[in-house]
Amino acid sequence: MRTLKNYLASLALVAAIMFSSCNPEEEIPGIGEGKMGIAFVLKTNQLNAENARTLNSSLSIESGFIQIKELELELKQRGTGTSDDDSDDDSDDDSDDDSNDDSDDDNGGDDSNEIEIKFRDIQKITFDDLDKSTDFFINIPEGEYKEIELEVDLIDYKNEPSIYFEGKINNADGTSKPFKFEFFGDDIDFEVEIEAEDDDNYFKVDRINNPLALFEINALNWFQNVSDSELQEAVETDGMVIISKNSNKSLYEKVKNNIKASSEIEVELD
Repeated sequence: MRTLKNYLASLALVAAIMFSSCNPEEEIPGIGEGKMGIAFVLKTNQLNAENARTLNSSLSIESGFIQIKELELELKQRGTGTSDDDSDDDSDDDSDDDSNDDSDDDNGGDDSNEIEIKFRDIQKITFDDLDKSTDFFINIPEGEYKEIELEVDLIDYKNEPSIYFEGKINNADGTSKPFKFEFFGDDIDFEVEIEAEDDDNYFKVDRINNPLALFEINALNWFQNVSDSELQEAVETDGMVIISKNSNKSLYEKVKNNIKASSEIEVELD
């Protein structure tokens, strides 16, 4: 089993694979007949014990959205088993050694393919703790996969940020004040690697087996190193605490860095 790229205790974004079905009449971007679902939900549970001491537990996050420009996929699919034998005829010893590379060794070699999916319109994906339905599907070639790397490229659009979420900061005296976080730009991407738990196994994607990549966004973890006093002393604008590059900049930098640090994850399938 490979080591996770980030410790789960500090992850703000986790993913799971389930199976889903799509409306056969909906227009699905991508290529091929295999279908894969993407869903984003907001996870509202409290931080784990390790991180809870670094965050005001009265902070609540209620809703948000991200805006997706495109998806970039790197697919590692089971090979056909018909690798080129002609290369042995004219190759010297050095090239023979290179052919033992484990990327081409098993089962006749795995086929690698890169796909870029651009949506006709920017995908604005809203999330809360109630809606766990699939947000959209993509098409990829049918087959058995060893690994799928999925990069979600974000962008701000129509004067709205690429990452947005809002909630409340609850004060010790029982009062509360609303807050919102806004990130404009395209330099934060979410990345996930999906692979079989056993390095020798594959998972199937076709018209019947539609895996669902479920992104559970625990935005509370993005505040893991923010203190109570920082939240209480945050500057309000018309009764709202705005955390952005122009307002409450110190808070903004901490949250932005936490998002970047937890944007890569790895998922293994049984």
